[in-house]
Amino acid sequence: MRVIAKYVVAVCVLAAGFFHCQRAEAQQIALKSNALSWALMTPDLGVEIVTGEHSSLALDVFGHYKPYGVDSRLVAVQPQYRYWFNGRPLVREYIGVSALYCSYDSTLRDNVYNGFSLGAGLTGGYALPLGDHWSVEFSGGLGLFWYRQKSYSVYDSYEDYYTGSGDVANSTGYKILPMNLGVTFIWIIK
Repeated sequence: MRVIAKYVVAVCVLAAGFFHCQRAEAQQIALKSNALSWALMTPDLGVEIVTGEHSSLALDVFGHYKPYGVDSRLVAVQPQYRYWFNGRPLVREYIGVSALYCSYDSTLRDNVYNGFSLGAGLTGGYALPLGDHWSVEFSGGLGLFWYRQKSYSVYDSYEDYYTGSGDVANSTGYKILPMNLGVTFIWIIK
């Protein structure tokens, strides 16, 4: 699980470095944070690097620990490639291709879900400039997610899900879910 997350981060960093070398004179870097994630007590921090006249790479990291007193832990990484339609990245409308890696352990209504998920999808949005260095972005999309988890009731015997070699996943599958929903505040560094 962690190897996949490290691989995704490494690919994004290498791609950003490659594009940075190609068009160093037009670089912009922005820090971002999604207000909807913060409202769900899931702190979010992201960075976006302009890689060309119509393109940018973004990387968001978010997670939570016991939001609103719910027994839940989540850590996620979401890289994204964006194509900006107006020829000026970080302004106006875009479409993007996004991936997601998520590790979770949650107890909801006496059911425990412990596992990870991988996903990919299409996103779109609109960035509205608020000043020279500030903007707000509205985004949303759909993604296909594959998950592998250990799912059981809190009243079950934990030993049923444990072997000498470790935990056993008893649930895998696919789901279509919303992806990259947000009202994101952006600070453009340069």
